[in-house]
Parts: sequence; C-alpha cells; structure tokens
Amino acid sequence: MFSKAVDSDRSERANTLKSGTAYRSSIMKQFVAWARVSSQRQKKEGFSLDDQESRLQEFATRLGGQVVKLFKLAETASKREERSSFREFTAYVKKHHGHLAGMLFVKVDRAARNIHDWAALEVLSEETRVPLFFPDQPTGETPAGRMQRRMSAVFASYQTDQQATDIRAGQKRRVESGLPLGRQYGYRLVRVNGRSLVEHDPIQAPKVRRIFELFAYQAHTLETLADTLARQGIIYTDRQPKFAKSTLHRILHNKIYIGQVHYQGVWHDGTFEPLVELATFQQVREKFRTDFKVYHKPQLTFGGGLIVCSHCGHQITGEHKVKTSPSGAKRNYFYYRCTGYRTTGHPKDRLNEKQIDQQLFAFFATIKLDEETRQWFVEVIRARAKAGQVENTNHRVELMRQREQVEARLKSLLDLRISGEVTPEEYAAKRSELQDRQAAIRLQLECTDRDDDQIADLAIKAFELSQSLTERWLSADYNAKRTILSIMLETVRLNCGNLEFTPRKPFDLLRDENLVPLSGATGNRTLTTSEI
Repeated sequence: MFSKAVDSDRSERANTLKSGTAYRSSIMKQFVAWARVSSQRQKKEGFSLDDQESRLQEFATRLGGQVVKLFKLAETASKREERSSFREFTAYVKKHHGHLAGMLFVKVDRAARNIHDWAALEVLSEETRVPLFFPDQPTGETPAGRMQRRMSAVFASYQTDQQATDIRAGQKRRVESGLPLGRQYGYRLVRVNGRSLVEHDPIQAPKVRRIFELFAYQAHTLETLADTLARQGIIYTDRQPKFAKSTLHRILHNKIYIGQVHYQGVWHDGTFEPLVELATFQQVREKFRTDFKVYHKPQLTFGGGLIVCSHCGHQITGEHKVKTSPSGAKRNYFYYRCTGYRTTGHPKDRLNEKQIDQQLFAFFATIKLDEETRQWFVEVIRARAKAGQVENTNHRVELMRQREQVEARLKSLLDLRISGEVTPEEYAAKRSELQDRQAAIRLQLECTDRDDDQIADLAIKAFELSQSLTERWLSADYNAKRTILSIMLETVRLNCGNLEFTPRKPFDLLRDENLVPLSGATGNRTLTTSEI
C-alpha cells in the first residue's frame, strides 16, 4: 500500500516536470534583429549579412530564445531605402514590444550610422522597455555601459562623416582629372594600372550617335524617335528593348556626349573622347527650344498652328471623333475648325482631312509646270545662286571675324584661370557660354561654306519636289507631310470653307498667274534675282 503511494507521488512529480518544461518552451524569448552592410570591405572582414545573421541567431539561442524577425540592409541600398527600413524596424518594435525580449545588433556601428539614429534607438528602448544587445560589444545596463555604447555611436558617426568627406574629395579629384562619376549609357569603364578610365562602349555608342543624328536632322518628336529606333532594330537593353521618352530626353540633354563632366552644378572639360559632334549637339538643343513644340499632336496633320482663321485670326485646331457603324465597327475622323468656332456670329466652317487634301491637291496642280518651263526655271535658279555669291562671301567673312573674337576670349579666359583671377566655377560657366557661341558660328560657317553649285543643286531638288507633290503626299507619313508643308507654304487661311494658300519663295513664282507664257526660246523669259 505504501509502495503504491510512493509510485503515484513519483509519477505526479514527473508529470509536473514535463509540464514545466513544455511551459518554458512555450514562452521562449523572442528577439528582433538588425543586420547591415555598408561596404564590400566589411563583407571581406566577416561582417556580411549571412555572417551577421548567424551570430545574431547564435546569441539569441544563448539567451534562451530565437530571432522572430530579422531586418537586412545590403550595401547597395540607397539612403531612402535605409531610412524606410529603419522606420519599419522601429514600427515593428513598437507594435510587438509586449512579446519582445530585446533588439539585437552585432555592433553599435551596425545599429546606427549617425547620432540621430542612435538617440532614436535609445528613446525606443526606454519607451518600449525592450533592451538593446550587442554580441560583439557586450555592455551592462549601467551608466558606464550606456556611456560606452554612446561613445561607440559617436565614433561610428565620425567614421561615417569622414568616409563621406573622403568620397567627395575623391569624386572632385576624378572630375578635375576629366573623368565622369559612375556609368553613362554609351560609355564603359575599364581598369588601367588600377585606375578606372572611360572609353566608348562598342554596342551602346553607335546607338547614341544614331539617336542624335535622327533627332537633330530629321523631323522627329521623342515619341516618333522611339518608334523609329524600334523599327530599325535599335534596342535600349535586352530587358527593355524600346527606348522610353524620358530616356531619350535624358540622353539628348547630357553634355557628357560632347566630352564634358557634370559635378555640383558645373560642367567641366573631360579627358575622354566625345561621342557626338558639338554642332550636332547644338542643333538638338536648338530644336528643343523651337521646332520640338510643333509636333506635340502627331496625329493631326493640319494642326499645330498651320492654318489660321480668316475671320478672326485664331488658329485652326483639330478634333478627333470616333464613330461606330451599325455593325459595331469603329472609325476615326479628324475635323479642323477655328478655336473661336462657338463665338457668336462666327462662321461655322469645319473641314475634314479628305476635304483639306482635295483643296491641297488643287493647289499643287497650280505649280506644276510643263517640261519647257521647268528647264527655264532651273536656269533661273542657277543664275540666282551665282548672283548671291558676293553676299555669301561677305557673310562668311563676318562669321570668321566673330569666330576669331570668341577664340580670343576663350584664350583670355584660360589665362585668367591659370593666374587665379577667376574661380573654377566662374571659368566653367563662362567657358560653356563661349563654346556654345563657337558651335553656333561653326554651324553657320558650314552652311555658308557650300559652294554655289551645291546651293543650286539644293534649290533644284526643292523645285523637283514641287513638281511631284501629289504623288509624294499620297505615300507620305505624318512627319513627311509636315516637312512638305513647312517647305512649301508661308501661310494657310480658312475663309468660308475654302483654304487660301500662300506659297514660300521661290514656289510662289511657279503658280500659273505669275508665269508669263514663253515665246520661243527660254531666253525670252527673264526674272530678276530678287524675284526668287
């Protein structure tokens, strides 16, 4: 009887021990941890994210618990991403502080990069009563221990500030040596004797040149440029084949492609080979200032201020209508009307594209000449080109004088910089201004350097264009049509449903009413050079 009682007591004690063990396991301590790497060197020194995670998990186990939430921050993270992760970490601690036994960091400098973040952690610990633990820098919860941690935080903040200062100094030295910071599309970095230099990327560089050539010398918007590049098989990257408009805008405005480096708001001369000629870059810049805005509605061929209202002088604008047929098919219609269309007493004139095309073809027919008159007109063009030789020469002389003045000012500016009379920023800004002027003069000289035969050939080509307008129009896309209209027409006015065309010189002389019938040889019909 006594033996049974003893056995029963032993069984009860064993069950109590088992239940106590289960209880202790059910209330295992929970920790939240933070791991951060700020450089590749720290990885090599044993502070990679995996190394930190392993040490934090091991430390939590020694304290009789486990890491229930681990926040990681790689060295590639931006400041914005780091701040976002830090806010998430503090928010998690505030939400779960009742179940947390501590916040774990390998070292103090892994917890915070500046005094502000360290102060925020101390406040967080005091408010939530969740203590801070540092396995590689153990300190007690005493005034001396807290002072030691704060001194470590101050030193970590100092190291961060010093590192940032060193980086900025290195960046400045690199820019002053004429090399860009970071990677740029169209260039690649190469290591030569331990130094990172810049050279043309054999795959990307031709793409950049093509982008500048198409935009500078053809009628393109950013949207049509992107479409043209796609049709020509020119891709941005394998992952993103088509160029985005924002990417094209950034490329076309980046002076690195003419050999300049940007740093702290100032452009500096580079020591690497430019990708684009200065004259081409200048042409792109000029186009953004002027012509680019003309093509903001590529689907409206006759929009963009091409036609004005004869009644009020306002521009004719286009409107897009979609009509659905009884069968459910949808068709697009484009109508053109005055912006003052709804004003009281205003004519209710409205034309569709088909009606405008018909009137345009009728105008084209008035400037189409017979073969004999065509030959005569070609002779007049050549005579006009020859007569302009003196004027062209005088203009060239003036441009050369202006170029010499700019070159002299550039040389004087360099002398002032060498003598220290102007700051680097003042020198860079003024030099950029003079170089822009130099590029504009060079572009004008290139135009005036064409000999008279070249000028005549260009005029003859324009004349031949005028004799095949209808055929060209029917096969032209939007850009080609806008180009034809800008070459041929000075003004177009809408008057009571009819379009009144005023052609540019010399096409105004080709109209039937301006031509005197020929009598015999072409020499019997003469025009003064001022007529063309």
